[in-house]
Amino acid sequence: MKKEVLVVDPTEVPGAVFFLPTPKSPHGCDVDPTGEYIVGNGKLSADLTVHSFTKMLAAIEGEKFDGEAYGIPILKFEDVLAGTVKSGGLGPLHTEFDGKGNAYTTFFISSEVVKWNVGTWEVIDRQPCYYSVGHLMIPGGNSRKPFGKYVVAMNKITKDRYLPTGPEVTQSAQLYDISGEKMELLLDFPTIGEPHYAAGIPADIIKARSKKIFELKDNKHKYATTNDADVKVERNGKEVHVYMSMIRSHFNPDNIEGIKVGDKVYFHVTNLEQDYDVPHGVSIIGANTSELLIMPGQTETFVWEPKQVGVWPFYCTDFCSALHQEMQGYVRVSPANSNIDLKWSLGED
Repeated sequence: MKKEVLVVDPTEVPGAVFFLPTPKSPHGCDVDPTGEYIVGNGKLSADLTVHSFTKMLAAIEGEKFDGEAYGIPILKFEDVLAGTVKSGGLGPLHTEFDGKGNAYTTFFISSEVVKWNVGTWEVIDRQPCYYSVGHLMIPGGNSRKPFGKYVVAMNKITKDRYLPTGPEVTQSAQLYDISGEKMELLLDFPTIGEPHYAAGIPADIIKARSKKIFELKDNKHKYATTNDADVKVERNGKEVHVYMSMIRSHFNPDNIEGIKVGDKVYFHVTNLEQDYDVPHGVSIIGANTSELLIMPGQTETFVWEPKQVGVWPFYCTDFCSALHQEMQGYVRVSPANSNIDLKWSLGED
């Protein structure tokens, strides 16, 4: 646990930090795949300002400063300017790149995505959004090698797009094909929460490496129970260890007797499913965690310290099958001074 944060005062490290002016009220700061161009979008400017990394280094080397602020040198605006995209739109925010010499910028106020050329600074195309687009994403668009086939516009407001049925409606996103000179809208779809920065890659890159079956033999957890025949409940003084399995649609054991007030109960729960799409959950009132989500082939442990006599249910908290609501069990808690032996069973009284 770290209890302090290292703080570097740039005024004490000359040459580490420089101010690079850009108009007006800049929001996004994005670098093209070559690393040469830095787009500083001013939210209150209709133009896009593009700075040159090479010119910036030359200005620093030549000490072409325009005063200082807080003890930090300010580079001269003219000496680091690469070009300006004139009248791109209203309220420019973020820019991504397709790796083919084109840039795509969102305009919050005029609600559009604008395509422009890196180098000539000419606007090539523009497409409207619903409404007030903020961030956007091209797969690999923030890297040295963008894939440049699609762009997703992430809109902050969806006026008139969905029924006004609640205190807040969903936001929207729009998918455009950018493989040609002109952008083409392919899909308009809802999304949850105010969309912010995102990154993407083609599915082909991860699909072949994705694991679909999780073999139980690969579970090396110390408390794993990979066979229903091996479930058990053991007592060691006031410690009780429950070695439990779960599979659609039951726990084993699902009836436990002999737990006492004051015991510290460790539930070691193994999900016997092997298909990647079948997690299970488990929860019991008073546990040290509200619930556990246990992935296929995985073992997790939670601790429960019962404080009252009674019958306490536990249940699956992640929908798993048509019998999901039947996936539950019970623990009978006896007084601390009782002499009831540990017993457990599956589906028996």
